[in-house]
Amino acid sequence: MTQVCDRIDRCRQFRTDDDALPAEAVELARELLEEATRGQSLAERLQARQMAAMMHDAPGKAFTFAMADQVFRAPTAAREAKRFRDLVDDYGVPEYLPLAARVAMRVGGIASAAAPEIVMPLVAEKMRQESASVILPAEEKKLRRHLIRRREAGMRMNLNQLGEAVMGEEEARHRLEANIARLADPDTDYISVKISAIFSQIHLVALDETLLAIKDRLRLLYRAAMTAWPVKFVNLDMEEYRDLRLTCTAFRELLDEPEFRKLEAGIVLQAYLPDAWPVQRELNTWAIRRVDAGGAAIKIRIVKGANLAMEKVDAETHDWPLAPYGSKVEVDANFKRMLHEGCRPENTRAVRLGVASHNLFDIAYGLLLRAREGVEDRVEFEMLEGMANHQARTVRDAAKGLLLYAPVVKREDFHSAIAYLVRRLDENTSPENFLHDLFGMKPGDAA
Repeated sequence: MTQVCDRIDRCRQFRTDDDALPAEAVELARELLEEATRGQSLAERLQARQMAAMMHDAPGKAFTFAMADQVFRAPTAAREAKRFRDLVDDYGVPEYLPLAARVAMRVGGIASAAAPEIVMPLVAEKMRQESASVILPAEEKKLRRHLIRRREAGMRMNLNQLGEAVMGEEEARHRLEANIARLADPDTDYISVKISAIFSQIHLVALDETLLAIKDRLRLLYRAAMTAWPVKFVNLDMEEYRDLRLTCTAFRELLDEPEFRKLEAGIVLQAYLPDAWPVQRELNTWAIRRVDAGGAAIKIRIVKGANLAMEKVDAETHDWPLAPYGSKVEVDANFKRMLHEGCRPENTRAVRLGVASHNLFDIAYGLLLRAREGVEDRVEFEMLEGMANHQARTVRDAAKGLLLYAPVVKREDFHSAIAYLVRRLDENTSPENFLHDLFGMKPGDAA
C-alpha cells in the first residue's frame, strides 16, 4: 500500500496535469491490482477462478443466465423442475462448475422428475447460498451481524430493499413502509430507493399529478430520516431514461421546501446518458444556491448505468432512438467528464460526490483527481457488496473509507431478487465491461 499512497501523495503535492493524469492512473491501477492480489484469500481465489472459467464457457454462461431468469418464475415446483431439466438438456451442465457441483446438478435433474417438491427447494436454497454475498438477507439478526462486521472493517453500507415487483399501490405502500422501518433500524444509516418502488402509477402524460404523489411518498421517507438519531441518509436511485427529469424535479422541489432545507440527501446520475452531464451541472448550480441560502449540501452518485437492456427494449418497441450513448468508449469518457465536474472545488462545497465503479482504472483516476484538486473529504468511492472483496479492501485502504451498495431481501421474497441477479450476471460477463476480465486479470497481460 506504500506505493499506492506515495503515488497519490505526489499527485496531491505536484498537481499532476490533465495530460499526465491518465498514465499515472494506469500505473496506480496496476499497483492497486497487485496489492489486492496479495491480500486475496483462498476462498476468493477459488471464486475468482470459477468466475474466470465461466467467461470462457459460453453454454455454461447461457445456462446460468437462463437458470436465474426462468426456473423460479414458474408457479409450481413441478413446472420449475420441468424447466430446469429442459435447460440441462438444451445447454448441458456448465463445464465451469467444480466436479461435485456438476454431479449434483445431474442427480438433481433426474430426481426432480420424481420429487420436484423436494428437489426444487434445495436448488433454490443453493442459489440463495451462492448469491448470499451479493444479496443480503433482510432478517434482522443476520443483517445486523453483517452490518457490524462491515462497520468494524471500516466500510459503510448503502441498503436497497428488494421485494415483489411494484405493480399496484398495495405493494408500493408495503415497500414504502419497509423502507421507513429500515430507517428506524439503529444499525442502518444509509438507504437507496427508486421512485417506482414507492409509487406504482407513474404516468408522464399526467406529470403534475405524478409529481405530487411521488413527493408525498418521499416526504414520509425524508421525515423518517430526519427524525432518526443520528440522522439517516436517503439516496434516490435512477431508473430508465424516462424517469430522469421526473426524479430530479421531485428531488429539487422537495429539498427546497423549508422543512427539508437542512437535510442532506442524494441522487444518482447515469453516465451512459448524454443528458447526465448537463443535469449534473444544473444540480450543482442549484445546490450552490441552496447552500448559499443556508441550506444543506447534497450528494450526487455517478455510475455508468445499469438499465441498458431495458433501454434497448424500450427503444426498439416504440421505434425510438436509443437514449444512452451508442458505444462504451463514449460512456467511459462521459463518466470521466462528470468526475472532473464533480471534483471542482467550487462544486464540492455544495455537492459531495460518490464515485461508484469496480473499474480499477476509473477508481485510480478518481483517487488521483480528487487528491490533485484537494477535495478528498468531499469525494468518496462506492462498490458493490460481495463483488471482488479483495479489491474493495484495497480501495478502502487507498481511499480511507468505502461505501458498499447492497440489496437486501427477505427469504420469502428471494424470487424478487432474481432480476437483480440477472442484471449483475449481465454486467459481469459482457466482454466490453471491466468485470468481464476482472477475475483473471494480471498486470501486463492482454486483459
